[in-house]
Amino acid sequence: MNDPAVPHDHLIACHECDLVQRVVDVPIDAPGNLALRCRRCNGVLLRHPGKPLDHAVAWSLTGLILLLLANVFPVVSLSVSGQHTETSLFSGALALSRAGQSGVAALVIGVLIVAPALLFLLQVGILLPLRFGRVVPHFTRLMRVLTAASHWLMFDVFMLAIIVAMVKLSHLADVSPGYGLWAFLALMLASVASATSYDLHSVWACYADLSRRVIPPVVHRNRAAGGRRFSALSRGLVCCPACGLLSHWPGDGETQRRHCPRCGATLHRRKMDSLGRTWALLIAGYILLVPANILPITVTRSLFGEQADTIMSSVAYFWHDGAYDLAIVIFTASIFVPLAKLLALTFLTYSAQRRMRWEPLQRTRLYRMVEFVGKWSMLDIFVVALLAQLVQFSSLAAIDPGPGAIAFAAVVVITMFAAMSFDSRLLWDPQEQRYPTGDSLG
Repeated sequence: MNDPAVPHDHLIACHECDLVQRVVDVPIDAPGNLALRCRRCNGVLLRHPGKPLDHAVAWSLTGLILLLLANVFPVVSLSVSGQHTETSLFSGALALSRAGQSGVAALVIGVLIVAPALLFLLQVGILLPLRFGRVVPHFTRLMRVLTAASHWLMFDVFMLAIIVAMVKLSHLADVSPGYGLWAFLALMLASVASATSYDLHSVWACYADLSRRVIPPVVHRNRAAGGRRFSALSRGLVCCPACGLLSHWPGDGETQRRHCPRCGATLHRRKMDSLGRTWALLIAGYILLVPANILPITVTRSLFGEQADTIMSSVAYFWHDGAYDLAIVIFTASIFVPLAKLLALTFLTYSAQRRMRWEPLQRTRLYRMVEFVGKWSMLDIFVVALLAQLVQFSSLAAIDPGPGAIAFAAVVVITMFAAMSFDSRLLWDPQEQRYPTGDSLG
């Protein structure tokens, strides 16, 4: 880092701690599945799949076919007293909509059908032209949509929800897996294989070469005296939030808006109003957590009357039935994780606002954990979607979603957005020298 002028593709800034590092050249004969990690926070900077783009395109096409099969064929079938019912990915969401839970139904369809279909289509539409040395029109916008869609894949959570629903109904009726279940299992594997068959950093570099964009070398202010200042911002650089390119950040006296020279995205030193947005989402999450746990999430109607079940009563049901493992899973995913995520984000936001210097590495690891476990809170919503379609036997029995379902779904979505709005680089800023007056990094 002693040379103030470096080619743009030789430097990279960590998206978690903003540390500027040189990109290590990977040999052509190197094995696949290699990862370049940050030397300060151990975050993944980029990956080396070691596979041509053909693999990602092939897995994406496979995923589209499997997604169609998973919606055509039933995932689970239920038989009781001579009556038979079955459900698929799409029919479970429609059952929620018929029960008056259109918002929850839209969420289920969005994360299980729309997001994966959009991801697979974009991977085929973007990577296949690159394979033949061409760039698809509106490449930069499509890449941003692709990156956003990848955050909302929840196939693994839905797979666990199927298991929970089957165990819950196994004592009441004959439950059998359908062809859609095996298609869904293969779909989950195909989505993982397609996402790990290419690296976004390499795709953006290929786009820059094919589009013949002239990207000037990075010119940074070398002010790393004493080894105290390592971040991109302290060196007069800013990392593009869309493509990850490092470029020059204007001085304090320059007020004009800056755009990435590669993808055209608007550049910001840190996420805009990160702390304010995170606080607002956290407050909303705490408020909605109360009705999500008090109001019934399902309402069961049968010949013996009507019974409303909350999340905690579902945990108690599995526990008294002897299914201790599922009771622990539901309690962890639906009660412990949402509350723990809110508390963890509250601590991280407070520590960033107070510019605490205490253990930034440990707080960054906590943030990664919060991001990872956030989607698992959708478990109960998927279970409700399955039960709402499976248990509909006219006067014998029926399970409908309760008012707590929409409150709980809102908590899950709000906490996920809160984690996305928080900028983990703020945890490392106090390690650098204090910025000039007027620099608001929150």
